[in-house]
Amino acid sequence: MTNLYFIRHAHTALNGQQLFQGGQTDSELDEVGYQQLANARAGIQASLPANYLLVCSPLIRTKETFKGLQLNSQHMILDNRIREIDFGTWEGRSLEDVKNDFPEAVARYYQNDPQMVPQKGESIQSVANRMVEAIKYYTKSDYQDIVFVSHGNSISIGLSALLLENAPFRRVLAIPDNVSLSKVVVNDQIRLKYYSRIFK
Repeated sequence: MTNLYFIRHAHTALNGQQLFQGGQTDSELDEVGYQQLANARAGIQASLPANYLLVCSPLIRTKETFKGLQLNSQHMILDNRIREIDFGTWEGRSLEDVKNDFPEAVARYYQNDPQMVPQKGESIQSVANRMVEAIKYYTKSDYQDIVFVSHGNSISIGLSALLLENAPFRRVLAIPDNVSLSKVVVNDQIRLKYYSRIFK
């Protein structure tokens, strides 16, 4: 049996401004984010086993999150496959602004069309493929417990694809909250134990 834990990074200034923040945007945490980490640190640490493999997106906001939570980084890997979706030219812009320029594309994105590609970005299906590839890769490792520090869309898309494996993609899980914890257990089947659990 393998236990998989997924932590979404803490709040950033772009989160607060409600701007598109994807794989091209290397934003830092803001004061709200650091307060979230302080509030959640004890609860998340108590929910994790003593030893685990830590797999982290290489973006600044995820690295600041695992450091702020004081996670065990003795065995740590930075993996580009679990970075946030690449929103291309949408990044750093507001939803209203992007809708003015690309109304059809934005509508398809919010309908979770897996094949829709933001201008110079990547599709939801691409994120699903790379997230599932990474999860399966580490599930086959020697570690029984694996902690992923990733992003809202990546966790939502990746776990939706994992749970509906061998079926057409559908986003069945909402974007998790900042600094929330989700757990998946893999043995003879894949089970979602809990999702977007918040600690205060």
